[in-house]
Amino acid sequence: MEIFETSEGLLGRMGFTAVMTTVKGREVLVFEDDSVIGFVFSYPNVRSLIASWSSDSEAAVSAHQLALRRAGQKAWNTYMVLLASGEASYADLAALAAIEEDLTGTRKIARSDVKDISDVEAALLPLLPLQSAPKLDAVDMVYEIRQRATELSPRAVDAFVSGIDESVVLQVIEETP
Repeated sequence: MEIFETSEGLLGRMGFTAVMTTVKGREVLVFEDDSVIGFVFSYPNVRSLIASWSSDSEAAVSAHQLALRRAGQKAWNTYMVLLASGEASYADLAALAAIEEDLTGTRKIARSDVKDISDVEAALLPLLPLQSAPKLDAVDMVYEIRQRATELSPRAVDAFVSGIDESVVLQVIEETP
C-alpha cells in the first residue's frame, strides 16, 4: 500500500486540499482545510521514523514558514503525521508515544504497522470530521421502561406505555397507593 496515495485520497474525500511536494529531498504530503494544516511523512519502518522525524519536522516547518505565518490562527493547528509501514516493538511504541507527547512546534501523530486504508484512516482520525453516528442495536423501549420503573406500580407503568392521554396516566399514578 502506498501511504501517500491513500492519505491523499482520504484527506481529499474529507474536504482537505492535499499536495505532494519534497522537503530536503524527502517526499511529503502537505494538507490543509479551513482549520488545520499538516504534513504526512511515510517511513519504511519504525526505526527510520524514530531516527528522522525531528529533522523531517523541522525541515517541513522551515520550508513552509511563510505559509504558516500567513495562516494566522490556523498555524496553531499544524500537524506532523508520521506513518511507518513496519511493525513496532514495545520500546518502539513507547518512543512513538513520546513523539506524540512532544508538543514543540506542532502537534504529532505517530503510527506504526500502517498496512491498508483502514490503518491510514485510524491514524488520521483525530483530523477527520465525524463521519457517522454510532450504530446502536435496536432497543425494546417498553421492556426497558418496565425494567427501570421499579418504583411505580405495574398499573401505572402499563398506563404509561399504552399511549393513552397523559392526564389519564397522571390520574393512575395519583390513585396508586
